[in-house]
Amino acid sequence: MGSLRVWLRAVAMNKEPSDRQGGVAMNIGVVVADARPIVLEGLNALVSSQPDMRVVARCERGSEALKAIREHRPDIAILDLALPEENGLALLRALREQALPTRCVLFADALNDEQAVEATRLQVEGIVLKDMPTRLLLQCIRKVHDGGRWLETQSMTRVVDRLQRQEAQRSDLLGRLSPRELDVTRHVVAGLNNKDIAEELSLSVGTIKIHLHNIYEKLGIRSRLQLAAYAREKGFG
Repeated sequence: MGSLRVWLRAVAMNKEPSDRQGGVAMNIGVVVADARPIVLEGLNALVSSQPDMRVVARCERGSEALKAIREHRPDIAILDLALPEENGLALLRALREQALPTRCVLFADALNDEQAVEATRLQVEGIVLKDMPTRLLLQCIRKVHDGGRWLETQSMTRVVDRLQRQEAQRSDLLGRLSPRELDVTRHVVAGLNNKDIAEELSLSVGTIKIHLHNIYEKLGIRSRLQLAAYAREKGFG
């Protein structure tokens, strides 16, 4: 199997891809969604060429993809990370919140650390980068359909490293602050003001101010905004 560009050329020349086999039931329903029409056309041609797959919808926008998934309940959704309106991660989050059974493959030019971590937290079933050979995308679809996971190795290695660093930093934060100071920090991260924190913890506003002063001293910061940013960076809150 060649690269996606080969399939795009076949589409442009109105050629039917050559590896379709007759008489084989197409049992993997797929929604394909990509912001770029030429890539979307290539995905459609590639998936449709497989004897065990069928494209049930193709979409250029996140809202279209979500509607198609709700309507068709496909086995697999291939979601461009850069879809307009709702990107691939936002769609994945919506599918999880709505408990839709479709298994998802993120299709991306690249993933930064934050995106890879979020995809992992949302338990994405597959990640495929667009510069990979087309055969890997097809293998991914089949493996995910069979209940497995297909995660791009380099991105996942970075995710594991980042999560390990965050856990170490979180442990360091837990070790430096008292349980009550951690309670105050958690409420600061949630956006509560001193009065609201005092009510939540059944303390006086003055006591909250003392706790905040002690937290600032221990962490070497000067404001609640810095505290919230620091705590989030350490994976706390």
